Amino acid sequence: GPSAFAEDVQKFVHTAIDSNDPKGWHTQLGNEPAILVGFQRSWRNPEKSGDRTTLRFDVAPRVGWTLGNVFTQGIAGVTFRFGHNLPNDFGPPRIQPSTPGSGFFGRQDGFGWYGFAGFEGRAVAHNIFLDGNTVGRSRSVNSRPLVGDAQFGVVVAWRTWRATYTHVMRTREFKGQ
Repeated sequence: GPSAFAEDVQKFVHTAIDSNDPKGWHTQLGNEPAILVGFQRSWRNPEKSGDRTTLRFDVAPRVGWTLGNVFTQGIAGVTFRFGHNLPNDFGPPRIQPSTPGSGFFGRQDGFGWYGFAGFEGRAVAHNIFLDGNTVGRSRSVNSRPLVGDAQFGVVVAWRTWRATYTHVMRTREFKGQ
C-alpha cells in the first residue's frame, strides 16, 4: 500500500530520467500487513563418491505450501541440472514465486558450469496482487486457480564467483491477461 512509498520512488525516478508521469497509482492496494507462513521441502540426489569434475546430472523434486493474506497456495515441481563440477546445492537463486534455488553458495573448486530446467505448478487460492486486499475494497481481477512456471538457464562458476542466466515462462495468472 501507500506506506511502502513505491509511488513516491517511481515518480522520483521518472522525474530524474525525464520520463512521463506514471499512471494508475489511485488503484494500488491499500495498506495491509503481510502475513505469510510457508513450508517447502526439496530433495536432491545424494552426492556420489568419486570425481565431481566429470559431467553430472541431478534431479531435485519439491513440494510446499504457503498460507496467508499475501499468497495461499500449494506447490509441486522439479528441477533438472546437467553439467561439469556440479555444486552440492539446489541451483541458482531466483525471485519468488518461482522454482527454488540456493540463497547461499560456497567456494567451488575450480571452474564449473551447468544447464538447468525447472517446472512448477501452483494451486492458488489467494494472491493479494490479483485478488485485492483481504480487508476492505480494492481492485481485483478474475485470477486463475492453476498457474505453471517453466524456467531454464545456464550457470558458470569459478571459486567464489557465479554468473547465471535464467529465462522464466509463466502461464497466465488471470483472465484477460
